[in-house]
Parts: sequence; structure tokens; C-alpha cells
Amino acid sequence: MAQGSVKVPDDSDFSRFQGQCESQEGWVNKYSKSGMEVWIDLPPPTPAHHDRSQNQVKIHKIKCRMAMKDVSAASMYDVLHDGEYRRKWDTNVIESFDIARITINADVGYYSWRCPKPLKNRDVVTLRSWLVKDDEYMIINSSVKHPKYPPRKDLVRAISILTGFLIKSTGPNSCTCARQTPEGRSQSGL
Repeated sequence: MAQGSVKVPDDSDFSRFQGQCESQEGWVNKYSKSGMEVWIDLPPPTPAHHDRSQNQVKIHKIKCRMAMKDVSAASMYDVLHDGEYRRKWDTNVIESFDIARITINADVGYYSWRCPKPLKNRDVVTLRSWLVKDDEYMIINSSVKHPKYPPRKDLVRAISILTGFLIKSTGPNSCTCARQTPEGRSQSGL
């Protein structure tokens, strides 16, 4: 694939993402209480002979899973997928909108959000794709560049290499929601 080109995720990408969400190999459980679990997978330590001038970025990985009673998988998916409704429950939204529809299950969108002080507010432009099969719902995204939405001076541009949700039904009115940020970072700067 050419540099700067964008690939819309296919079934193999969704399968790989689901495998990452469900796997526990290489992950360390850091929290498990009241139906919520958090795992981390830190990058390997930098070798002592590492050339610091290469300025390699360490990427910290995290994933969370929450069991929800009284919320169906379909309702959870709708809440996460509905950009208009997000403004009602996400009080940190500054701006959120669709830029372009790419396929029947993929779009490019813009999202900016407030961060707690002393951090600077963030924004991101992502290619978002979704897949619904049986009682499973997935939403995955990764950052893309768009000529009409370059980084702004008043915000720190976040970068999502792969982020997403896996929502599975556990009954007619219950589900589990796994949130994974296997690869992502914010550019330097507070």
C-alpha cells in the first residue's frame, strides 16, 4: 500500500481486532471489580545500548471490559455509534461530525474533546468502520489525514493506530463491552 493511502478494514481486520480483545496472552490484569476489568500490555523495555537519537515512540496498550446489566448489546452499540446522541452523555465533546461516508459501513469523522487541566484539549480525524453479526457488534477506527482538517494550533492532535469496541450480548437485556486501545498515542505536548 502506498504511503498516505487508507485501507478500509475488511473481515480479517475485524477478526484480528476481536482476537486482540478476547486474548489474555501477554496482558496483565491491573483492575477487576464490580464487573469491570482493565488490562495493560506495556512495550518491552528499551535495551541499554539503544540509540536515543532515533527517538522511537513507546506505545502503551490498554483494554477494558465491562459487564452491563439492563443494557442490551444493540442499545450499547447505538449509544456508541450515534454521534448526535453522544453530545448528551459525553460532556467532554467540543466538536464531533462526519466528514465523508466511504462505504456502507465506514466513514471519516472529526472529534475534539476537553481534557482535565493541565493537559491541552485533543482532536482526532479517524476512519471509523463497523460490523454487526448476530449478537456481536464492533466499531474500530484509526487516524487518517484529511486536507480540510489539518492539526489545529489550539489542540493536540491524537493519533489512533487502532482503537475500538467489541460488544457482545449476554442475554436479552445484558451485554459485555470491551474497549481496546491496542495502539494509540497523543503527540508530544501537554
